Amino acid sequence: MAAGVITIAGIVSVQSLALLNAKASAMRILNNARAVVQRNIDTAIGVPYTTAAVPAILATTPAGGTVWVDDGTANLENVVYLSNGTSTLVQGTLMRTVVAEPNSESQALLRVTFQLTYTYRKRNYTYSMTTLRAPD
Repeated sequence: MAAGVITIAGIVSVQSLALLNAKASAMRILNNARAVVQRNIDTAIGVPYTTAAVPAILATTPAGGTVWVDDGTANLENVVYLSNGTSTLVQGTLMRTVVAEPNSESQALLRVTFQLTYTYRKRNYTYSMTTLRAPD
């Protein structure tokens, strides 16, 4: 009887640890996705911008956005490289949307949105941030 209880407790413990590990991996990837999006938002906020000189990161896009390649080498953004026995590279598509934001001052105010979409363990995830940017 005691051996049966110990066996059941062991099975439940192993399943719980496997679930916790899977959730921890998903959170690490989400944190890396947040870092990629935050890096691009920070660049959009920090780049010099006047109405006479609009940098590429602040160029207006269609309302649906366009794919943004921040490293200049590939269409897919590397979100994370996992090495947990089997090496896994998680990549996603980074979309940039920049639209003019109407305002009562008629100022060249821009709404800048970056959205990173990726797939991990056959599930789709999206992380997005938006900011407003006015000329310097």
